[in-house]
Amino acid sequence: MRRKAERQIGIQELAERLGARLVGRLVGSAGDAVLSDLATLPEAGPDDLSFVSDPKHLDAARESRAGALLVPEGVEIAGRPCLVVGNVWKTLLTAFDLWYPDEPAPEGVHPTAVVDPAAELGAGVSVGPMSVIEAGVKIGAGTQVGAQCFIGRDARIGEGCLLYPGVRIMERIQVGRGVILHSGVVLGADGFKYEVIDAMPVKIPQVGTVVIEDGVEIGANTTIDRAFLNETRIGMMTKIDNLVHVAHNCRIGRMNGIAGQVGFAGSIQTGDGCILWGQVGIRDQAKIGNRVTILAQSGVKDDIPDGETWFGAPAMPVKEAARIVAAQRRLPELMKRVKELEKKAGTE
Repeated sequence: MRRKAERQIGIQELAERLGARLVGRLVGSAGDAVLSDLATLPEAGPDDLSFVSDPKHLDAARESRAGALLVPEGVEIAGRPCLVVGNVWKTLLTAFDLWYPDEPAPEGVHPTAVVDPAAELGAGVSVGPMSVIEAGVKIGAGTQVGAQCFIGRDARIGEGCLLYPGVRIMERIQVGRGVILHSGVVLGADGFKYEVIDAMPVKIPQVGTVVIEDGVEIGANTTIDRAFLNETRIGMMTKIDNLVHVAHNCRIGRMNGIAGQVGFAGSIQTGDGCILWGQVGIRDQAKIGNRVTILAQSGVKDDIPDGETWFGAPAMPVKEAARIVAAQRRLPELMKRVKELEKKAGTE
């Protein structure tokens, strides 16, 4: 977890630490200010470093009270100390390390945690209060397991992972290296599968697993169901927001970005580099290509080819959906004209 450090840094020293080029520094004025925190443009004060990540924020930057501004090449704010860098977001990561350093949990097992003797914990593993780790579990070096987590029998967790409090990893689940699981994540709940037998809904056993590849981050209260017989898989470096549901047998590609409240029905496949905005729903067994974007609140019932952007319910290519939306906005006017024509036709 990152915690605020009480640290004051002069602008000149900060520029050196960040590898930035300092411009607009006026000797004996605000250019010599000491900074003690990070802040957004509207909230920043004279003691804060703020940043301009996009030229569209230039007006807000000119109005900001920030003591200094982190800006990209080609951007300067007249009369203001500016730290010019090649990539603002990349440099901000270093600034976060200065004022909000990461403080890993202390190594070792908390006295209230329950760790089966048959579990294997790598060097530097941390296990928080009241967590339960069952037999056959293997956890890689440097992984942090927060309070009240559950890790089921024979699960595998790679090196350098972070499990926030309240994560549930069921038996035989596989988690790669550098994975972040936020509070309330459940990996390996049963897939939702029933068949009507003798006029009654009968649960079909779900005996597969879940595989989470390296570098994945999964948001709070997201659930990823185990497969029916084989595996549900989340590809490397995919980032999943809060309150997402991934049903059994899905295969989510690499470097996908999935916003909150997205729902995947069973056996869906996505390619690499896809972006799904909030509240997208996708029917079972759909195939989504590489580099696909699906806009918010879309309901997907068809397969989507590579590189396309879709929108709507049912979802369709965005240009087609835009024409339909434009036509819908004209419906009141068109209805009024139809009524006028009907009235005119009835009197002639």
